[in-house]
Amino acid sequence: MTKNVQKPKAAKQKKKNIYAMRQQKKRRKLLKRCGVFLLLVMAVLVLYQRRDSWMPKLETIGLRHSAGQQEQESSGKFPLYVTGGSDYQIGAADGDLTVLTDSYLNFYETGGSLDAARQHTYGSAMLQTAGDYALVYESGGTHFRLDTPQKELFEKTVSDSIIFGRVSSEGKIVLITGSETCACKMYVFNVKGQQIYKRDCVEDICDVCFHSDGNGCCAVSVYVQEGMLKSVVHSYSFTSKEDLWHSQALDMLAVSVYNTGEGNVFVLGDTRCAFLNSEGIVQSSYNYPDALADCAVRNDRAVLMLSNQEKRTYSVVILNGNANAPVVRSYEKEIKDIGLLADGNVLVQLRSGIDKLSETGAVLQQIDVSDSYDGFLSIGSYLFMHGYQHIDRIEHRG
Repeated sequence: MTKNVQKPKAAKQKKKNIYAMRQQKKRRKLLKRCGVFLLLVMAVLVLYQRRDSWMPKLETIGLRHSAGQQEQESSGKFPLYVTGGSDYQIGAADGDLTVLTDSYLNFYETGGSLDAARQHTYGSAMLQTAGDYALVYESGGTHFRLDTPQKELFEKTVSDSIIFGRVSSEGKIVLITGSETCACKMYVFNVKGQQIYKRDCVEDICDVCFHSDGNGCCAVSVYVQEGMLKSVVHSYSFTSKEDLWHSQALDMLAVSVYNTGEGNVFVLGDTRCAFLNSEGIVQSSYNYPDALADCAVRNDRAVLMLSNQEKRTYSVVILNGNANAPVVRSYEKEIKDIGLLADGNVLVQLRSGIDKLSETGAVLQQIDVSDSYDGFLSIGSYLFMHGYQHIDRIEHRG
């Protein structure tokens, strides 16, 4: 009888042990799966945190492959093809051709090789370049970033919507933003992305240029007086809230302001332009006989493109540091673009070619180009011609 009682108990205990072993085995499998899952999550988090170091490389590989296919189709590295049509911007950074499209910031060597390709998500992206640097900001948004061909230096945001931005050859950034408490605000950042200056402006700022030493800037403001538009140039130091100087009211709607060296500035207006000295005093000015179509400024020289739609004529006005002695060359055919070279010579793009002019307006050289190009950018001894979806390169030595 005793054996008959103990035998069912032993069997029941054995079943319990088997069940416990099965449960323990399931738990081990579950823990193992959880461990693998946690490792995968950690790996994804690490990759995400370091995305700035590896994503651009993958993007560059893809774009290099695409560019390589396009180069094979065109039997060379030029022309470069740009996706997205004509809505792209170009500049020069550290000697590289810099191209901003609706989704990428690309850097090309002058030979056409792709140095870097970096994605952006800005809705209305704008490009400004100077020295080694490329500033990309979101017009009407709050994001901006600073890049070189080697790397993205930083990306930041501001609290107010960005109206426009400028970058210096040292990598400093000036942003003009909207404001609910004043006409607009000025933010200044150094090359590390640190804010070093802020200013509440009582008048609208339409343009900014940096001082030669990079420690301040000149800003041109616009206001209305007795129904007339007036412009004033202000010189600021990034270490003071007070003006270093401000000019007298100028009878124009200022469009741009440029540093011409030694503290002097050139102000481009809608109906006239003027050279100011380092104290903001007007030294010379020029009233346009026709409508302003374009302008290029380099050092203390400026070249204007004027058009007369009624007569269908164009003219190029060369100002060699003095608006009182303009050099004028007239054309009876459309001018598409103008530019200034480092040696002071002027480039005038027509439909079928480019005229290289001396500072006295004499034709030094004529360069044949296709009618398919809308404008050009000079980098070193090359002209990069940009069209609807392509960029080509020609030399302009001689």
